[in-house]
Amino acid sequence: MHEFAITRSLLEQVLAEAGKHAGAKVVKVNLLVGKEAGVVPDCVQFYFDRMKAGTAAEGASLEFRTVPLVLRCPKCGSEFSEITDMCSCNAGAEVKSGQELLVESIELG
Repeated sequence: MHEFAITRSLLEQVLAEAGKHAGAKVVKVNLLVGKEAGVVPDCVQFYFDRMKAGTAAEGASLEFRTVPLVLRCPKCGSEFSEITDMCSCNAGAEVKSGQELLVESIELG
């Protein structure tokens, strides 16, 4: 259910940016969604389609681009994509990417 709040915030951000350009309509919103972001794109799409009605984003589409999970060993700097692929340092792992949820770009018309 957190996708509702995420989508509302996303739409507010998009509409605020569109509002800086008099009379602009939102055509497309490009999102970066990390593989481990805990967000279901279909749910975001569902809520976006309902929330955008009557706004400058009414005709807009969403484009999702998945960002793979990349982990990094803090000791040796090795990178891996699964916790099971960790290096032999046994120093744990830092998340380098794969948890983001970002508006990459907004296309206005």
